[in-house]
Amino acid sequence: MDRLTAMSVFCRVVERGSFTVAAERLDMSTASVSKYVSALESHIGTPLLARTTRRIVLTEAGRNYYEKCTRILDEIEEAERSAGVVQTVPRGLLKVRAPVSLGNASLGRTVAEFTARFPEVSVEMTLNDRFVDPAEEGVDVAFYIATTPKGSAEGAHPIATMPRLLVAAPGYISRHSSPLDLADLARHSCLVYTRGIAPNEWRFTRDGAEHAVHVTGAFRCNNSLTLREAVLDGAGICLLPAFLVIDDLAAGRLRAILPDWCPQARTLYAAYPQPRRASPKVREFVSLVSRRFDFGTSLPFRTQDA
Repeated sequence: MDRLTAMSVFCRVVERGSFTVAAERLDMSTASVSKYVSALESHIGTPLLARTTRRIVLTEAGRNYYEKCTRILDEIEEAERSAGVVQTVPRGLLKVRAPVSLGNASLGRTVAEFTARFPEVSVEMTLNDRFVDPAEEGVDVAFYIATTPKGSAEGAHPIATMPRLLVAAPGYISRHSSPLDLADLARHSCLVYTRGIAPNEWRFTRDGAEHAVHVTGAFRCNNSLTLREAVLDGAGICLLPAFLVIDDLAAGRLRAILPDWCPQARTLYAAYPQPRRASPKVREFVSLVSRRFDFGTSLPFRTQDA
């Protein structure tokens, strides 16, 4: 038995959930695929897959073995790529964790574009705002938005600048008028995103100088999507990620507040399990996410009157 081939075949079966589909992808017969998996189970001495009439399910041993196999195959692929032996093509299962707000932006379209470009890759994504080391989660890459890296700095890389915008609904502005300067925010109902350090302290820059203002309001939340809903309903002024509100600004559902002041931006990070190197599928996906979400400093509505 060619053990590496058997491992690769086993991984394709797991990722496709079918011997037949895996065989089509590998340009092999279903019988050959089944033979490889059976030989691997005989070699290891325990079943890896529980076969039923409807589907195949990983056994506990199979789940552990699959995780090890994917790491080994990724390392081999990386070694060959580094040595210039082969031109590797992204393939296999890509496990991703991302913030809920990012998933509700255009991340779904990004995945669709990625899988269309690399049909040998399937994506399994979990949306969760709680950051956990990707090695502990068993994911290939974990995205998060912050001002500084979390966890191991060696395993986290900034991939995009994520500006924020100060916004309010026209209804709120008509009832309370728009603030004239940063100090004027103290008399307004400001909706506060509670994750991060000093959430009630909003920082802005103008003409190279940084200014901070303490804000308060009737609503605090750890989810920016919920805050956006409250802002749209006229509950107050909020500092939100630009990617969540650009469409609302364009449609007139929200207005930019104090557009001459630039709120402190956040950074989108990609964190990888250590000490593993990113495989081709991970590098290509992170590159696409970076291009899709990096607004840089070019934003509409920055100088638009509120």
